[in-house]
Amino acid sequence: MEPTKSELKVRTKTELVKKKKPLTILPTNQLLQQVWDYLISRPNKKGETKKNLHECLYLLGWKVGLRITEAINFDLSLEHQEPNYKNLYLLRGKRAKERWVFISPEIIKELKKRNWQPQQTNRISFFDFLSQVKKELNLPVNVELAPHTLRRCFATHQAISGMPLPVLQKVLGHSKISTTALYIKDSDLSNLVKFRPV
Repeated sequence: MEPTKSELKVRTKTELVKKKKPLTILPTNQLLQQVWDYLISRPNKKGETKKNLHECLYLLGWKVGLRITEAINFDLSLEHQEPNYKNLYLLRGKRAKERWVFISPEIIKELKKRNWQPQQTNRISFFDFLSQVKKELNLPVNVELAPHTLRRCFATHQAISGMPLPVLQKVLGHSKISTTALYIKDSDLSNLVKFRPV
C-alpha cells in the first residue's frame, strides 16, 4: 500500500528538519601541546603506516595555520632562494592562488626528521587519525579535534597574541577580511573576561 499525499508531505517535512550540530569548543594551546606530546610518544598501531605524515600535517595546521589541502601539498623544495627571505615557502592555496608563508626552522626540522614528502596522504586519513587520537586521549566530546580545528586554533591564538587582522588575513590566505574575522571569533572571549560588561 502506497503512502498518501499527506503522509508523504509529513515525511518530507520531517526529513527536511536539520539536525542541530552539537556545540563544540576549540582546544586550548596547552591541550594541543599535550596532543603533540602524546603523538610523538605514541607507538605505531598495528597496520598504521602514515603516523609520521600525520604528525607533519598536525604541525603544519597547528603551528603554521595551513589548510589541510595546503599542508598535504606542502613542498619543502619551494623555499625562497633569496637569503633575506629565508624560511618563506611558496604554497598553492585555495582556487590555485599562490602565496608565501613563513615556516619556522623548528617546524622544518621536524618535517625533515619525518621525511616529509607532499601528497603522500589525504584529508580523510588524517581526519580518522585525529579521531582515533581524540578517543585514545579521552578528550571530552565537546572539544573539537579535526584537521580544520588546527587552522582555527592557529588563527585564534595569533589574534589573541595581537597580530593585526589584515596581517592575519594575509597569513591565512583569505581574500576577504570578513572570513578572517569568522575564524577568530573565539578571541572575543578574552575581551569579555577583560572588560566584564555590567
